[in-house]
Amino acid sequence: MKVFPGRGLAGFLVATLLAACSSPGLTTSPLLPEAGSSDAGSFEAGSSDAGSDVNATDPMWCGRGTDVVGATAADGFCLKRYASIGEARALVVAPNGDLFVAGPSRDTAGGAQGGPGAIVLLSDDDHDGVAEEHVFLTRLNASTSLGDVHGLALGGGYLYFTTQASIWRIAYKDGQRVAEGAPEDLNLPAQFGTGGRWTHGLARSAGGQLVTSRGAYASCGDMSTGGEVSAVGAAGALQPIAVGFRNPMYLRCHRTDEVCAAMELGEDLQMGATEKMLMLRPNTNYGFPCCYTKGVPTMKGPTMLAMCGDVTKEDATFALSDTPFGFDWEPGNWPAPYQNAVFVALHGSAYSTPSWQGAAVVYAATDPTTHAPVQDWQPFQTGFGPGGSVLDRPSDIVFSSEGRMFIADDQSGHVYWMAPKTLAAPPAN
Repeated sequence: MKVFPGRGLAGFLVATLLAACSSPGLTTSPLLPEAGSSDAGSFEAGSSDAGSDVNATDPMWCGRGTDVVGATAADGFCLKRYASIGEARALVVAPNGDLFVAGPSRDTAGGAQGGPGAIVLLSDDDHDGVAEEHVFLTRLNASTSLGDVHGLALGGGYLYFTTQASIWRIAYKDGQRVAEGAPEDLNLPAQFGTGGRWTHGLARSAGGQLVTSRGAYASCGDMSTGGEVSAVGAAGALQPIAVGFRNPMYLRCHRTDEVCAAMELGEDLQMGATEKMLMLRPNTNYGFPCCYTKGVPTMKGPTMLAMCGDVTKEDATFALSDTPFGFDWEPGNWPAPYQNAVFVALHGSAYSTPSWQGAAVVYAATDPTTHAPVQDWQPFQTGFGPGGSVLDRPSDIVFSSEGRMFIADDQSGHVYWMAPKTLAAPPAN
């Protein structure tokens, strides 16, 4: 059964209880907030009959799913609406193709709000291109909600996720739709929750290494070394891999090779600042808060210039306020020039008039060994942002193994998918 709940998680819970009397297939987490509680955020309203007449037998993915009315897909591709989840921020795909979505209820610095304060799981067992929605988890325990959930990672029998103060994990087996039991706190050091940013990144490498990020508000001269990206060790110990960050909010590791990368956001409205993609390498320093990039200090003086000469150069840059968020590498199913490229969700500017200029999905060809970009960023999916578009601000991107690209939009509260028109779909169940 396809579930497109109305606005408000409380309404969703009522519908769930009613449906439970007649529909054993709809599953919800045992750790739900009480209906009407302050942490019961919202799912974005969706069509009550969406998916009821969706084609589940077309041989191509683009013949299935629900078109996004008012949006134009990139040439040779289709764009479909998958689900409606308020403040959809981070995505991770399970081995069976189920999609986890982090939907915090806490307002973000960029203005996204109205999320459910939950981890939502999206499945598509009948392969019609429209999701069935399952509330996977909404609470850490009886007294603490998931209002500040953000980063997600999956592997080794666990789903991992971040809150402002720590990283948590909960047992997961492929195909599971609802959390069982309570999450386990990895007990990260107290410093993890400092710096003023609760939007941590999280990723798990092909070899099983968990990595996370911490951003920080800071200025040169205040003795701060900024934020860092760290490996998570036993008992929650953090081993910094790279330091000197302002806001490395999104991390992703390559699905087959031991390669991880981060997106770093530059200092708002500061001439000389850059926004960066960087491949994570041990013992690297990216200079914040005293250096915009290698050789470019935030303040004049020979000492500063010399210090910034030792800063690590990023692998790729973006125009300031394009705001690179989530990203992923195409797994080899798409035609040239997109095959094995890295795709990035640009969140756009919070300072432009009209708002969110620069919002788009872009891509670049990559080196087959390092997976770092080897060309300038190219436009892929445009039409986001200003001018009343039905597409607002893409926040994360992830590819499924069968070749579809999923896109979260935290401002509109939707999750979309895209596929080339030549991509074959599996047989209907």
